[in-house]
Amino acid sequence: MLEHMIAFFEGNIPLFERHEFWIPTSIAIIISGLAFTRMAKWLNRSRMIENVPTSKIRSASQGYVELEGKAMTMEGPIIISPLSGKSCVWYRYKIEEKVKEYNSKGKSHTYWKVVKKETSDAIFLLQDDTGRCVIDPDDADVIVTNKRTWHKRTVTPIRRYTEELITDSEPLYAIGLFNTVANVGHKQQREQVHYLLREWKNDPNRLLHEFDLDRNGQLDESEWELARLAAERQIKREYGHQEKLEQLNILKNTDHRHQGFIISTIPENTLIKHYRRHALLSLLVFFSLGSLVVWAINIRLGL
Repeated sequence: MLEHMIAFFEGNIPLFERHEFWIPTSIAIIISGLAFTRMAKWLNRSRMIENVPTSKIRSASQGYVELEGKAMTMEGPIIISPLSGKSCVWYRYKIEEKVKEYNSKGKSHTYWKVVKKETSDAIFLLQDDTGRCVIDPDDADVIVTNKRTWHKRTVTPIRRYTEELITDSEPLYAIGLFNTVANVGHKQQREQVHYLLREWKNDPNRLLHEFDLDRNGQLDESEWELARLAAERQIKREYGHQEKLEQLNILKNTDHRHQGFIISTIPENTLIKHYRRHALLSLLVFFSLGSLVVWAINIRLGL
């Protein structure tokens, strides 16, 4: 069978019109190039996950880190998946309609047309045994085990629904850019420092007594800086233990194109296999289409 197909194309490729040959060939070249790009991307992801060690939230360094824990909802409104009405920390869904079309020769083909899709952009928490980290899922590659597809055949055209969820307390893996930033409380502390300095200014004799080191009757720039630092220390003493509680850890997308942002309910080892499998499939597509294109061009050019 294969030999007959090869013989058929070898005999007919030189007879094709220019556009009949080069348009499909160009499309095949583009698909092959995309497959190679995807292969490099998936392979890089698998190596990245393998090489970056898992950190604890409390001791994680600032920068690109890998975390493991469980998903947790944040305080506030409950996140509900619009498709199934289930509560979750993150969702993604897609609604498709089965469409049937006919070509100029009257032959029909069917395909699924996306009519609506949505991905949750609400932040949620990853918690391990040392602390919590806010996950900002924008632009993340999210891979979940909680995925289901169902059909609704009582409508015309037939509809297909696909829903993916991350639920509360579900095991969670994430790798991305880790930052610890000041929470609202730190802003409040800076405001308190400003108010305290203003109070001190209202009592210039006290201000000069404590910070006019050269006793010239006025505060120069360095002496005023001492006053500011003293006010800051006083406010921090008043806030006391809240200093540690006001730290907010955030994991988000990185601007570095070689560092992916991944959120997954799949364990790390399984995730590595997932990306390697996709890389292998992309490589097979690249070599298969590439070889076919080279073979077809050689026949076309009579080489």
